[in-house]
Order: sequence, then structure tokens, then C-alpha cells
Amino acid sequence: MYLADYPDRGPCCSLQDPLGRLGRLKFPWPLFAFPFYLWARSPGKTGSHYDPNCDLFQPSERRMVLTSDAFMLGMVGILAACTAKLGVLAMFNLYFMPYCINVIWLDVVTYLHHHGSDNPAEKLPWYR
Repeated sequence: MYLADYPDRGPCCSLQDPLGRLGRLKFPWPLFAFPFYLWARSPGKTGSHYDPNCDLFQPSERRMVLTSDAFMLGMVGILAACTAKLGVLAMFNLYFMPYCINVIWLDVVTYLHHHGSDNPAEKLPWYR
């Protein structure tokens, strides 16, 4: 069981370090956890989703990861230009709020994929 799968006040949660307990599902930290997860992966794992040499990827996928990285940097540039042109408040409403809704949706879907019925006879996860 992975510690970040669901809110838990039991022994699994007490095993985490204080920083892990502080940031674990405390609003608004989960909204920002996804980019950090992509950057540094889960605790105890090395590499990054942005590193084409990471063990997540096959050597044949190197060009695809580099292409993805280039487009991500391009998007950061576009967001910076839009913020300079439209202002911080407009970008908050046009980009940050939809981003928050998207991350909340991803959290809900991930939660549903990792949790099922309390009935042990049923398969886990519920969608299989």
C-alpha cells in the first residue's frame, strides 16, 4: 500500500516524516503535488518524468521525452507572455482556476482507481 493513496490517521500515516504529514492532503498542497511528482517521482524512487534517461523510459522513447520537454517549455513561455499581456488576475481566472479543477478531477479519478468496495469478495479496483 502506498502511503498517499488515501487519508489515513493510522500507523501508516504515523510512519511518515513531519514534512510528509504536513503536506499530505492538506489543501492546497495536493493541487501542486502533481508537477512535483512529475519532477521527482514518488518518495524512494529516482529519476524524473522529464529526464529521457530515467528508468521509466525505454531508450527508443528518448526523442519523445525530449519533444515533450520542448513543448512544455514552450507552454511555459506562452503562459509567461500571456501573463505579461493580460495580467496576473486574468491568467488566474483563465488558467489557474481550470488547472485546479483539472487536478481535483485527476485526484478523484486516481482515488476511485485505487479504492473499491469494502466487500473483500469484489475485485479491486472496482473498474475491472
